[in-house]
Amino acid sequence: MISTAIIGHERPKKILCAALAQKEVAHAYLFHGEASIGKFTTAKAFAKTIQCEKQGDACGECRACKAIESGIHPDVQIIQPDGSQIKIDQVRILQEALVFKPLIGNRKIIIVDEAESMNPEAANCFLKTLEEPPDHSLLILVASQPHRLLPTILSRCQRIRFDPPKREDIAGRLIRQKGLSQPEAELLAALSLGRIGLALTNDLGQLLDQRDKAVSLLSPEALSDLDQLFENSRTYAGDEETFRATLDWILIWLRDLLVYRHNPDPRLLINLDRREELSQHSKHFSTDLLLKIMALLAAFHWAARRNLNRTLVLETVLLELRDNL
Repeated sequence: MISTAIIGHERPKKILCAALAQKEVAHAYLFHGEASIGKFTTAKAFAKTIQCEKQGDACGECRACKAIESGIHPDVQIIQPDGSQIKIDQVRILQEALVFKPLIGNRKIIIVDEAESMNPEAANCFLKTLEEPPDHSLLILVASQPHRLLPTILSRCQRIRFDPPKREDIAGRLIRQKGLSQPEAELLAALSLGRIGLALTNDLGQLLDQRDKAVSLLSPEALSDLDQLFENSRTYAGDEETFRATLDWILIWLRDLLVYRHNPDPRLLINLDRREELSQHSKHFSTDLLLKIMALLAAFHWAARRNLNRTLVLETVLLELRDNL
């Protein structure tokens, strides 16, 4: 069976296990859902289940399972972006690998991680493989933004949606794996937005520091001082990574303010440790304003990819909040 170590994703695991049991494994799957929630991990676990020397057990201990985990199994190939793209040469290499029958496993398995990053040449080349896949092949595409894939690629894959695992399940893993206390684990699970991959790699202290700096820009004191507002905009727009993180944290904070205005249930909040401030801040902003600013932030987030003036973006958002404070 597919590894029980995978947190959540019961429906995808059930679908894949049923396909194995009924010997109806498709030639191509698309695992899609938010980033860092376990799609790629599940793809590798599925490959282990198929190739495991214990016949469909994914034991994790046999030579086949260990080879897949290490990326050296001759019949399991993982393709990931070279820089920001998957290029045509990478696709041609996998096509050459599929020509030959499995050496030691049951199938030739190709896992394409971040499949939406295929450039146009690579995508069109890959489509040819999907149109006439060898009988012994299994193609697994993993994507967080499936809408960026060619419609002809989407139509030739069995699509399986992945949803973020439950917070309590992620918190349990964090307690066992990182030795966090229950409150720390619950907070980190919430701040990671259900993305277990991020929760396992993030440092709670650094995450809180990053969040607190971004949220400080929204305090009545920071917004009322125009000189400080403009200085903050320049500082937090200085580099793209800090800018994007700041926009993300502001959006999350406004989301919590909106939630708190209508239902203060802490289980619905992300910033669990700052409920008192959310209670106070939520009184200052109307539902209409919060929705307006959140829509503005979302639009800016996408537009920022087109060399938008980052300082001007932050100034616009903060001035909008200031004018309605």
